Amino acid sequence: MLSVVILVHEIGHFAVAKLLGIYVNTFSIGFGRKILKKRIGETVYAISALPFGGYVQFAGDTPESEGKAAKKKPDPDEIPDSAIDPSLHFRNKRGLVKSAVVLAGPAMNYVVAVLIYIFTYYSQGMQVVPTTTIGEVEKGSPADSVGLMKYDTILTVDGTFVSNWDELLNALVADEDSVKVLRLRRGGDELDVDFKSRVENNMITLGISPGIPARIGVVKRGSPAHRAGMARGAVIEAINDTLVNSYYDIERIIHNSPEVPLHISWRMDAAAREDTLVPEAKKVLKEGSKTETEVVGQIGVGPYYENIPVGFLHAAHMGFLAANGMIREILGFMKMLFTGKAGIDSLGGPILITQMAGDMARWGINYLLYFLAFFNINLFIFNLLPILPFDGGHLFFFGIEGITRRKVKDRIREVLTQAGFILLIVLMIFVVVLDISRCSGIAPGVL
Repeated sequence: MLSVVILVHEIGHFAVAKLLGIYVNTFSIGFGRKILKKRIGETVYAISALPFGGYVQFAGDTPESEGKAAKKKPDPDEIPDSAIDPSLHFRNKRGLVKSAVVLAGPAMNYVVAVLIYIFTYYSQGMQVVPTTTIGEVEKGSPADSVGLMKYDTILTVDGTFVSNWDELLNALVADEDSVKVLRLRRGGDELDVDFKSRVENNMITLGISPGIPARIGVVKRGSPAHRAGMARGAVIEAINDTLVNSYYDIERIIHNSPEVPLHISWRMDAAAREDTLVPEAKKVLKEGSKTETEVVGQIGVGPYYENIPVGFLHAAHMGFLAANGMIREILGFMKMLFTGKAGIDSLGGPILITQMAGDMARWGINYLLYFLAFFNINLFIFNLLPILPFDGGHLFFFGIEGITRRKVKDRIREVLTQAGFILLIVLMIFVVVLDISRCSGIAPGVL
């Protein structure tokens, strides 16, 4: 996954540099000694020894490039900068051209993230909760104030039939100032209820949650549920002789029982099955919080959703919304991190990334694709930080040069780049140590 994300990023730099007439010496996945390389046209394409990174080397990439090339042992496959037309050198191009090349890397990560979201929505459809039955009513909410109750099934909103929870929510939040007439079924009776949502802190409040059926939609490979033979479509009927009526019942019992054996009965393919499962203890975010965590039990199942096909334009719209929403989430977390509202144990390095990628793969290919999109968005944001050697640092200096009409002194740029590299190395060491601490169990709250 790291190689894919880096390849995408470097292709962005490479393609725009070629398009704008910059001579590209090397395109490498990884750093260090080149293990495999092949020259095609003017560029040497290589796979290098250290896979955690990659680079595109332009002719005249730095002021010192020609001097360094003269001192180091020449690569027989690379043409020295002194033999290349200076008009093709990166450093001799106009600021806007250099900015476009630098910006193309993170921009490519953003574009790929959007494309991944569009592909998943278009190929798999939109997941919806296949019910309009209320599972919970929040006390003091608009739903509670008009007498809506648990197990009420909403049939229509202002005369328009609603077939799933997403359609219901969209109908209720549309024109939030208006009073809507809900036709609902309660027991064997049908009745009409006037309903009006409430706006609190710029958020529309309804006060209802769906009665998700006790049906399993996804099973994680290698999990307790998977080992017991549970699969998509299974309906859990009882846990420790306690009947369950909804997925919330399942979630509540299992979450409260980490490492506690549970006798679970379920029905699958018309056959009754039962087994004793031990929920694994997992550290998760508390409901409604972005920073606080708690330890809960998990058996590796997720609720049942139905997939509704969507057209390409709708999928494209949803893809952009998902990518931009992820950007807001990450920026919000970064703000909390810098203000001390989120702890440093929230950070992770390559070990955590590997664990998360493996975890997503065990849930299914669509989860892995979503994680790949998330990873691309992360690289997009962090590369735009105005710190050298990140792309954002280069853009920052190009902007200063454009405003002042004077080049920043090479020595200043070199010192700041070296300082940035040191900071980056320290950060990498820190997150790797943090990862190892998690694996060894000495980090707090890690399971």
